[in-house]
Amino acid sequence: MSNEQLLQAISDMMDQKLDEQLEQKLDCVLDNKLQPLYTRLDKVDKRLNKIDERLDKVDERLDKIDEQLDKVDERLDKIDERLDKVDERLDKVDERLDDFYLEFKCFEKDITKSVHKLQDEMETVIEILKINELVPH
Repeated sequence: MSNEQLLQAISDMMDQKLDEQLEQKLDCVLDNKLQPLYTRLDKVDKRLNKIDERLDKVDERLDKIDEQLDKVDERLDKIDERLDKVDERLDKVDERLDDFYLEFKCFEKDITKSVHKLQDEMETVIEILKINELVPH
């Protein structure tokens, strides 16, 4: 082997050894620099997990509230239907009251006429009785 080849082999070995040491040093430096970041990321991850748990609980509660609101909505629909029926019945009662009022007014008018007629007839009878001197003047 020639000197040149020997020097090349030594240079290659030194390059390889230097690359290994440099890589080890970089790994060590990066680990030292990144460790606080990893620690903070772990803390953030724990906090996010807690937040996720709390959000799951909130989601469960919202689901329960949603179920309850669905039940309320069903009941309100039933009440609305019943109120519609009551409204229809009230409309019918209102119509019947209007009819009754009209009939009552007609009846009142007829009664008033009859009373006037009876009064006139009564006055006539009294006059006849007076003429026949059956009652005092």
